Order: sequence, then structure tokens, then C-alpha cells
Amino acid sequence: MIGEEQLYHLIFYEYGTPVFGSEKGMRYRVARNPLENVFFNKAADKNDNATLDATVWKGPYGYQATKEEKFTRSFPFSEEGKRELTDWLNEQYEAHKAEWVQDNLI
Repeated sequence: MIGEEQLYHLIFYEYGTPVFGSEKGMRYRVARNPLENVFFNKAADKNDNATLDATVWKGPYGYQATKEEKFTRSFPFSEEGKRELTDWLNEQYEAHKAEWVQDNLI
């Protein structure tokens, strides 16, 4: 099960760096959209139009190298959005569990 602590704090995503992870054959990527470094931007509205995007795909290959189909969903760039994103990742794992585990090479 993927926990919120595995996805870091929202401030991390303001640096324009995605988080990659895996859960027993399911790979995932979480990133701020747009993917840019806004950490040093002190404007109060810097995240108003931003989203947290989660992408899942079947392993064993990484995000850039995989030829498998990827599924992406956007969530609000907020703590609540991060909780929804975490729930969605776990739902995706459970919904396709047999598929993820079937070819789990790692």
C-alpha cells in the first residue's frame, strides 16, 4: 500500500522534480504540472493553476523507457489533492493487481 509519506511534502514538488516509485509491479510518477521550479517564486498565487499529476504504468521499465500504456490523472495542488492522489494510486493497484503482479520481475 502506498502511503502519503512516500509522496513527500508539497514543497518538494515546487522544485520542479517528479517523484517515482513502484508498488509490486505497478510503477508511478507524481509531479507538479506545470513541471517547473517555482520554489523561489514568492507570489501567493504561484500554485493557483498548478495540479499534481499521477501516472501509473506496468513495470519493469522506467517512465521514459516504457512502451506500455500509461494512465494519468490530475489532482488539485493541495494537501487534500495529495490525499486523493494517494487513494487513486492505491485504487489503481488494487483494480489491476493481477496484471501488476503477473510480470513483476523485481
